Amino acid sequence: MTIKNTVTSHIRLNTILCLLCFFPHQAWSEDYKTVQVGENIHTTNPCAPQLIAKPQKITAKDPKQTNPPQHIEADSLLQPSKNEYLLQGHANLNQPGLVVLSDEAVLNKQTQTAVFNGHVELHQPELIITADNARVNNRQETAVLNNTRYQILPSRTHGKSKNIQIDQKAQQAALARASLTTCKLNSDQSVDWDLKFDELTIDNKTRRVVGKNTTLYFKDIPIFYTPYFDYPLDDRASGLLFPEIGSYKSLTQNESNQYVKMPYYFNIAANMDDTLTAIPMTQRGLALENEFRYIARNNDITHGAKITLTGLQDNLTASEGIVSSDLDGNLIYGDKRSERWRASIEANQNWGYGFSSTLNWDEVSDESFFADIPVQNNLKTATQKQRNAQINYKDNAFSAYIQLLSYLRLQNAAINYEKRPEIGASYAKYLGNFDFEIAATVTDFVTPVAVTNKYEAVRFHTAPTLSYQIQNSYAHLKTTLVANQTQYNMRDDGFNEPNQNTITRFIPQMAVRGGLIFERDFEFNKQNYIQTLEPEVQYLYTPYEDQSNITLFDTADRSLDFSNLFALNRFTGADRIGDTRQVSAALTSKLLSPQGRPIAEAGVGQIAYLEDRRVTLSNIPETDKVSDIFVKLGLNFNEWYFASTTQLDSHDQHLTNANTRLKWQRNDDLALLNHTLNNQGTAFETEMLSFGGYTKINSKWDLGIYSSYDLREEDFYEMQLGLRYDSCCWAAEFIAERTQLENGLYNDGIQVQFELKGLSSSGSKFKQALTEKLNF
Repeated sequence: MTIKNTVTSHIRLNTILCLLCFFPHQAWSEDYKTVQVGENIHTTNPCAPQLIAKPQKITAKDPKQTNPPQHIEADSLLQPSKNEYLLQGHANLNQPGLVVLSDEAVLNKQTQTAVFNGHVELHQPELIITADNARVNNRQETAVLNNTRYQILPSRTHGKSKNIQIDQKAQQAALARASLTTCKLNSDQSVDWDLKFDELTIDNKTRRVVGKNTTLYFKDIPIFYTPYFDYPLDDRASGLLFPEIGSYKSLTQNESNQYVKMPYYFNIAANMDDTLTAIPMTQRGLALENEFRYIARNNDITHGAKITLTGLQDNLTASEGIVSSDLDGNLIYGDKRSERWRASIEANQNWGYGFSSTLNWDEVSDESFFADIPVQNNLKTATQKQRNAQINYKDNAFSAYIQLLSYLRLQNAAINYEKRPEIGASYAKYLGNFDFEIAATVTDFVTPVAVTNKYEAVRFHTAPTLSYQIQNSYAHLKTTLVANQTQYNMRDDGFNEPNQNTITRFIPQMAVRGGLIFERDFEFNKQNYIQTLEPEVQYLYTPYEDQSNITLFDTADRSLDFSNLFALNRFTGADRIGDTRQVSAALTSKLLSPQGRPIAEAGVGQIAYLEDRRVTLSNIPETDKVSDIFVKLGLNFNEWYFASTTQLDSHDQHLTNANTRLKWQRNDDLALLNHTLNNQGTAFETEMLSFGGYTKINSKWDLGIYSSYDLREEDFYEMQLGLRYDSCCWAAEFIAERTQLENGLYNDGIQVQFELKGLSSSGSKFKQALTEKLNF
């Protein structure tokens, strides 16, 4: 017969109540969604490990209650002596915040001890412990649990220990022969990986966990050992991150070199961290890379930065010199040096009161650094990298900035003008249908190296604009007047033409642009849509002004875009204001959902020239009466996204320029394609086809591919193949790549990443790189 007795015990199990304080539940927990229903905890994560015991219903603690009541139940409840209670058979001790189950329990109110024997279970809201037996001394504030298993909820991280000794006064817990894992148990009761410690000390006072003789086992095979293992109990933990193994090949090598990236993460503060990575490389030696990050906020002031430093003593360049290649692919051997380094900073600040700033700057020891050292793959074949520092100010209608624009010169870098500095300001005023805007810039153009026949100057440019606009749901009309005023103060560097120290230019512009919007209801496949028809026309007049004596500092032809039909200047930058008297016309049709969401779009447009254009980049007049034909197509429907802009020759309609992007995505499956064609039929023709995809073969295997193919040279510029295995508690990713080098050879590389879930997570490196490459 079950005897249910409730007694008020003088033994307060505060020591047991604080067991949870010692376990690193924050450091090891993952974002599992859990729901507690009655006495069961259910999780939506199919990878969550099994529960080591059935969770019990736990009464919430009342912080105002110093001596909460205890409820004791058992099959048999005896009192052998005045100070002792003996519970036998399904003993159950229940108090707010704690449930203890055991086969037998002995409570002694005189010695303030409790002994639990048999199958012992301790349940707290976020912790379950099972043990063969447990002994609690409340007077000494100690507890000993033998042959234990523990599990942290809701992540269900679990482990074993020969025994757990708790010293509440010292706020320490010592686990002997302990293990820890986030994996589910296999059918043979094994786990895919776990950490095993000879001794594990959890210090709640210092908020640290220290393990001695720690070994990481994968598939019961030891793969990593450290005599000392130290990490914090709080959210982020300092410690080793998973390494990356790879290979690469530089210009002078026929065989690939191997490297290993071994990062160590330092959790400095909640808003600050640091990662130190050791990169041992065959032939070259050991490189060290340090990445420091921080973000801070003080009222309206926010600022953050990432600072990266890399350095090594390069054995290979010390013996053969820095190697680069010329435009024909011939190798050039430079100075022999061993010290090689790079420094990088990315920073963003919001200083309040309308001020903000950005800084993106890189420096390297030599132009071949990124081609030789595998620290930033997207720069290994780059010729240059833009860098800038800028301060901004904005106050309602007024804004201003000052920036320094430069280029990090790498292999075969072109000599581009740099802005040192550029100062700009703009102001806008709106009065009814009238808009007034004025923008002014002062730019000091300099060259990064001393070259001949490269002029330098300070350019002052203002462009006050007055416009009048009428717009409603079915039509719009806008008239614009612009006054372009420019002055160049040429620097006396010995290359300027005589009497050309100051050049001034004034060019007005006038444009009238209008359009109509027609709509009709449209039904297709029993679905309702809205179809629009939008004709648009613009008249633009810009008088001729001879500008052949002005150097092209930052001016070029516009890249392919349908909106160029209505641009006020056919050039970018301010060194050329194109003379013209033209009429631009376009006809666009859109397919919208009943809610107005764009589904499909098609447009065609052309410019009719009423006179020849004498201002050109080559100083050769353009005499065509009409421009090329521009066509745009777009689709955004369910799983498909398509966008294309093409330029057709006006005489025979052959394709001259094109930019086409196609994307298909369904759940985790992804396919991307990008095709670009420039200057077809000329000596400067280029045509590239980039395509890639990522698919889930089954629940554990993912496959990815990327390729960039030069259609004119009929050669692959870059190829990548990624294969990823992803199980519940570990993942591995293999990436093989081939990149064409400057000398026509190929860099064949391999990267291998390994990830143990719960220790760290890096995600799919290949999938992230794929979306960045194709710019979706």
